[in-house]
Amino acid sequence: MHKKTIVWDVARTLAKLKELVEPGVIGFYRSVEITEVLGVQGKAFTNFLTLAVAEPLEAPLEIDWKSVLLNGKERHKLPGTDWDVAIAQYRLPLKTFLEKVAEFGANGQWKPAPIPIQTGTLVALPPQFVPSDGNDHHPWNGVLKNNFFEGAHVLELFDTDKTRLRFLLDDSRRLTNLAETVNKYLPMKVDGMSDCLGNVIIQLPVTVVSTAVLRSPEADHSVMVAWHPDAPPRSVRVSADIWRDSTVSSFDSAVADADIAKLQLNSPSGGARTHVWDEKKHILLSATPPLDFITSFSFSMFAVPSGTESPIREFLLADSTGKKSMHSLFLIQPNEPTQLIGNIVNASREPWVSQRVFGESVTSLKARKEFVQYGIDEATKQQTTKHDGIPKERYQGEDTSPEGISRKYLRRQAALEDLRWLMKEHGTEGVWLWDPFLNAEDVLRTLFFCPHNDVPLRALTAGKTAPNCTQRLNTANCLSERERQRLARERAEREKQEQAAQLEAAKGNCNGLQLEFRIREGGAGWGFHDRFIIFPRAQGGALAWSLGTSINSFGHEHHILQKVLHGEPIAQAFQDLWGQLEGADYLIWKTLTRDGKEQ
Repeated sequence: MHKKTIVWDVARTLAKLKELVEPGVIGFYRSVEITEVLGVQGKAFTNFLTLAVAEPLEAPLEIDWKSVLLNGKERHKLPGTDWDVAIAQYRLPLKTFLEKVAEFGANGQWKPAPIPIQTGTLVALPPQFVPSDGNDHHPWNGVLKNNFFEGAHVLELFDTDKTRLRFLLDDSRRLTNLAETVNKYLPMKVDGMSDCLGNVIIQLPVTVVSTAVLRSPEADHSVMVAWHPDAPPRSVRVSADIWRDSTVSSFDSAVADADIAKLQLNSPSGGARTHVWDEKKHILLSATPPLDFITSFSFSMFAVPSGTESPIREFLLADSTGKKSMHSLFLIQPNEPTQLIGNIVNASREPWVSQRVFGESVTSLKARKEFVQYGIDEATKQQTTKHDGIPKERYQGEDTSPEGISRKYLRRQAALEDLRWLMKEHGTEGVWLWDPFLNAEDVLRTLFFCPHNDVPLRALTAGKTAPNCTQRLNTANCLSERERQRLARERAEREKQEQAAQLEAAKGNCNGLQLEFRIREGGAGWGFHDRFIIFPRAQGGALAWSLGTSINSFGHEHHILQKVLHGEPIAQAFQDLWGQLEGADYLIWKTLTRDGKEQ
């Protein structure tokens, strides 16, 4: 049995907390504002998130505990759950708050208010420092209060099991609903920091000092340090570094003499992140994200002569009925040559670095199946005699003799092997296939190859078929619209039965197979066009790949398999549509349990 090494504990958190709240160290605090996002079931309260912010305000002599709920008696039900959401906010004297932390260290119970609140297993974490936002937003600043200036020290009591909160993590739509409810009362974005659920966050804003980063012609950077009126100035060290292209391109450090530090960074346009360090107390007083300086700007003007109209492009466009009408498009005029004010900073590496052809080697992307092209001759080169070390003779009953394999077949097999590789790598918690043209043959060649035992496999189709099939149905001009609709319904039902029969005939022993194949038809749900393979996650965001074409033509013509940047919203959309297609009307086929019942 491995023994865990404890690098931090509540005693050290309390000691650090007492050190930081000493007057003048990083600020002047008199109270702590506590905000609690609570889950309510009956009369039981569960901590969804607690934020405790040290502030200079005085705490009230007494707290009216009946009026601390920001939403009053209004109930906010989390859809799809038996939970309500309550938001409480109150202020404790600093001394009282320190006592509450000490009590937690003694008995393991977090109880800042008289009302008992259920928590998970809370573990103290080492302190962090969260800077204010720069050009990019940091998720922490969606949870912390007003972290706009020098930054804040953050101490956490971390819920390590989150047992009571799994229902929020198992279905990210619930987390989204929780965030929307909280955001009605607080500028807090809890969905951006799902790892904070169940935690107690202690925020200590730095207010003892204020800094400004200025451009200095002789030294590139000057960092001015101004002290709180009640804090005597003290010696601090200012350091700055510039990271460009994953390298440290510049670094300098200096003591702030006369409340200013001059740094030589060889970068008049800025781009440095700075730190202010109290060497005597060994405490960080400020940290900034990279800051850029404006050294020049350009402008251009375009004058339209009096009486001259802007050029318009006109063209015919057919509407849904086939009727053509004239459409007009106003064209954007080219700009006149720009005029420059200021100086252009010489950057020898530009524009070549910023215009680097690839953000990452295409070979690396292809190895991870994050960007793969199919339907070109190069695609066939990767498929000769083996797939992942398996001789071609052992392919699942396919005819892989040289005489029987066409180039098109090779391309398709190579493409399908990539999907099977993705399922092996990422399908440990399930695989969802979303394709409007998906059929039984496609399901057999994809989801049946998922090697993970008893994970939920879902296939969703719109029952679409090749265009020529639809055209044959529409050519029956002698039939009434009602009769054509009847025939279409009968045809759709017949095809569902044929799909089910094909899977039933080919299913084998279904060992470790937990698969359901549904169809969207009629007025249920909504129509869809895009094709995705989705890998759900119980914790963290789902992964998703855009297929670029339907499975039935995968690898045939040129198309691109590409990883999607934001997979979780796609998984949410799939879940929403899947949930609207419950019942026998939308079921094509589903594996049964060993006793013959539906899973």
